Amino acid sequence: MIATETETTVQNLARAIAAATIDIDEQGRRIGIAVYDLLAQGDPVTPAEIGTHALVPEAVVLATLKGWPGVFWDDEARVVGFWGLAIPEMDHRFQAEGAKPMYAWCALDPFLIVPVIRRPARVESKDAVTGEPITMTVTPQGIKDLSPATAVVSFIAPDRPFDFDVIESFCHFVLNFGSRESAERWAAKREGIVLLPAAQAFEVGLRAWSMWHAPTNMEGQATDNRGIKSKEDHGDNG
Repeated sequence: MIATETETTVQNLARAIAAATIDIDEQGRRIGIAVYDLLAQGDPVTPAEIGTHALVPEAVVLATLKGWPGVFWDDEARVVGFWGLAIPEMDHRFQAEGAKPMYAWCALDPFLIVPVIRRPARVESKDAVTGEPITMTVTPQGIKDLSPATAVVSFIAPDRPFDFDVIESFCHFVLNFGSRESAERWAAKREGIVLLPAAQAFEVGLRAWSMWHAPTNMEGQATDNRGIKSKEDHGDNG
């Protein structure tokens, strides 16, 4: 099958974002998933809580997180921001199912994070030009209830590893727009901007953040950090 221009763009953006992301081993992956799982509840998270969730010693968790960019702490040494999620107010409201409202750093982040935490999230944002409200429900499989249906996301392909300035160097260029027209007005004043419909933007996130996704067992079901099938994957609601 010959890839379409849009498919090629999705692939190239996903590869560039993945290449710019921190290198992680299996222990780092477990720590990262634990941070996402816990922080997505909407409360600050301690290294001890992360260690318990990830089955990693607290000292190792602390050393690992201190060595990564994209981690933000409060005065009580608790994580309040981590690679796309933030408790302090930002432009994109993010509320995972059953959790408190919090925020995403950029328009792409819900598409990165929801497949990792495997819980739907309600996202509310605004067109960066017109201020038009943009809302959607992001699930691990895609986007539902997108309003307006014409929503577009802007991207810039990273050309170097993400560092401590990731919000300024990348996130500030990854925004929501209610229509391609308003997105093109914004992009015309900047270089290197790529525009994609929301559905294709989700595909970028899904592919780019695959290193954080939970492994699957022999039956193809997602497992948690202890290798236990998640309840939502085998229909156990109790």
